[in-house]
Amino acid sequence: MTDFKKIIEKNYAFVDKTRFLEVYENSKTRVSMFLRPRRFGKTMFTELLRYYYDIALKEETDRLFKGKYIASHPTPRKNSYYVLQFDLSGVDTHSSDSLTRTFIKRVLIGIADFFARYPKSVRGFLPNDVSESRDELRPSAITAMISAYYGNISEFTAPSVIMSDFLFRIKFLIPSRKLMVIVDEYDNFSNGIDMLSRAFGDFQLAAEARRMLAGFFNTLRAGNQDHLIDRIYVTGVVPINMDNTVSGFVSEQLSSDPRFNELAGFTDYEVMELLKETVDFEKCPFTPEVLREEMKKRYDGYRFAKYAEKNVYNAAMCLNFIDEFISNDYRKIPPFQMFADDGRDYRGLCEFLMLMDEQARNKLIEDLNNRNPVRSNVGMAVKLKSEHETFGYLEGGAILYYLGFLTIMGEEEKQSHPFCDPQGEYLTIANEYFRNLFARFQLARSPKVLCEIEKLSNLGMMAVSNDISVLSDMLYRAADSFTQTEVSRGGENELALAIYTAISMAAGSSFELTKEYAIKHGGKFVFEDGLTGEEYADVPDNESETSPENSEPASEFEEFVRSFTMPRRDDINTRRGRADLVAINTNTKGPSYIFEFKYKRNTRSLETTKLKVMKTLYERAVKQLNFYVTDDNLRKVPSLHRYVIMFVYGKFLIKEVKEVV
Repeated sequence: MTDFKKIIEKNYAFVDKTRFLEVYENSKTRVSMFLRPRRFGKTMFTELLRYYYDIALKEETDRLFKGKYIASHPTPRKNSYYVLQFDLSGVDTHSSDSLTRTFIKRVLIGIADFFARYPKSVRGFLPNDVSESRDELRPSAITAMISAYYGNISEFTAPSVIMSDFLFRIKFLIPSRKLMVIVDEYDNFSNGIDMLSRAFGDFQLAAEARRMLAGFFNTLRAGNQDHLIDRIYVTGVVPINMDNTVSGFVSEQLSSDPRFNELAGFTDYEVMELLKETVDFEKCPFTPEVLREEMKKRYDGYRFAKYAEKNVYNAAMCLNFIDEFISNDYRKIPPFQMFADDGRDYRGLCEFLMLMDEQARNKLIEDLNNRNPVRSNVGMAVKLKSEHETFGYLEGGAILYYLGFLTIMGEEEKQSHPFCDPQGEYLTIANEYFRNLFARFQLARSPKVLCEIEKLSNLGMMAVSNDISVLSDMLYRAADSFTQTEVSRGGENELALAIYTAISMAAGSSFELTKEYAIKHGGKFVFEDGLTGEEYADVPDNESETSPENSEPASEFEEFVRSFTMPRRDDINTRRGRADLVAINTNTKGPSYIFEFKYKRNTRSLETTKLKVMKTLYERAVKQLNFYVTDDNLRKVPSLHRYVIMFVYGKFLIKEVKEVV
C-alpha cells in the first residue's frame, strides 16, 4: 500500500524512511531523479514528500508523522511548498491517440488535485465564466472545471502546452520559489519491457512517447529556471535518453548517491523490526532470525551505489512473504516461489534478453551463470532502438540493472575475481530468486531437460536425509534428452546448471545454493583446486582405436560403472579455487552437499581405454573435493556429503565420496 495517510490511520505496519526527508532537504538539489526497480517503494517516498512539505497539509503533517524520525528532527522547509504531483503510470501506449489522451488526462488529474488542496486559487487561475459558474468548490467540481477548461480549447493538444499554460497562470498566485513538483513513474510508459519491445514493431509510436515526455520535462525545467518551481523530484526505473535538449535536465542523480542507497527497499534491521511488528512469535515455531535469514537468501543483495555500506531487500517480496506466512497460520515457511508475480519477472527477463544481440546475450548469460563479474556502465541512458538495432553487452547489463535483475557487485565479492579492476564497477545477480530466473532461461534452450526438472516435487527429502535417489532419478531421465541437444556441448557447466536449477526449483528454501563456490583459506580467496598443472590437460581416449563388433565387454569397466549410483556429463573444470556446486542445508541439522562434475563425450574407443579415462576423471574429482572441503566455512559444516557426478560416454553416474584423511 502506498497511501501514507491510510497506512497511519488504519495502523498498518510502516517502515520508517522519514530520515531521508532530512537527507533530501540537506542535499540542496533543486532538480533530482531517483531510479529504482519496481516493487522497491519509490512511490511511498513521494507520499512522504507531499505530506511533509505541502503547506495545505500542515495540520495533518504533525498528526501523521507523530512518533516518526522526522517528527523529532524537523527541517526548515517543513510545510513550506505548494505541491504539484503527477503519476504517469496510467499512460496508455497502444496507439498514438491513446498516448496523447491518457498523458493529458494524467496531467489534468495532477492539476485538479492541486486545486483541490488550494481551492481558493482556482478562481484566480481560471477565467471568470468558468470558475464563477459554481459556488461550491468540491474536489469533483474542481476536476470538472479543469477538464472543461483545457478540453474546450483547441490549442491544448499536448501535455507540455497544458503545463506551460498552468505555470504561466500560477506564477501570479503563489510566491516565488514555493512550488514543488513531484513526478512519479515518469518512464512507466516508455521504459518497460513492453515499450522496449514495442520499439521494434512500432518505432514511430515509441519515439513519439519519448518526444512527448521530453517536451513535458522541458516545460518543467523552464519553470525551474524561471524561479517559480523550487524543487523537482522525479522517480522511475530506467534513465531515458530522450533527446539532446533534455540531457541536462537532471542536475543530481540521487540514485547512485550512497546516502540514498537505503531509501527504497529494506535493510536487515528494518526486516527484523517488520517481522516483530507483524508476526505473533508466541504462535510462530520459528524465531525472527530464522525468518529473516530465509528472506535474506531470497530477496536481499541489492546495492545501488558503488560505495554503499549496506545491501537492501526487495520490499514488496518481503511483504508478500510475511503476508503468506501469516495467512497460513505460521504452519510453514512459504515456498520458494520461483515464479512469483504470476511469472511477470521471468517473462520480462526473457523478452528483454531477446532484444539483445545474440552473441552479447550468450556472453552475458555465461558470465552470470559462472558468477563472473559483468562490467557495465550503470550511468548510461537507455537509447531507443529501431527495428534493426539490438542492445549490446554493456547496454544490456545496464538495463538489467535498472530493471532489478542485476545489482552492483560488492567490494568483497569483486576481490574474489583476480582480473577485476579495483576501480571498476561490476554487476552480479542479487539473490537466489533472480538467479533461478537466469538459470531457467538458460535451460529453456533444452525444453525436454527442463521438463524433467520441473517434474520434481520431493527434492526436499535431500534436506531431511542423505537421499540422493530423487535427484539421480530425475537426472537419469533428463540425461537422454540432454545429449540430444546443443545444450550438451556446454559440458560440465551445463550439467552444473541443470542440477543447480533442479535443486532451486524443487527444494527451494531447503538449501543455500552456490554455483562456482569460491574457496577461502585464512579469510583469503585461493586460486587453486588441489590439482597439479599437468592434471588440467584433457585425457585422450584415442578415438581411432575402435572396438570390434564381437568383442567382449571389459568386466573391469562394467564393474567400475556399477560402483556408481547413476549417470551425466562435462569438460574438465579449469576454474581453479571454485567448487562446481555447494548446497548448504538451511536446517543446520540436515545433510549438506558439495558436487564435482566431470564430462566426456561418447566415442567408439575401446572399453579398456574408456575405463582408464573414467578412472582418471574420477580420481581428479575426488582430489578436488578433498581440497574444497578445506575451505574456511565448509570445514565447519556438519554432515557435508561429497558427490562426484559424471556424464561420460553416454553414461550418467553419481557416487558419494567418503572422507579421505
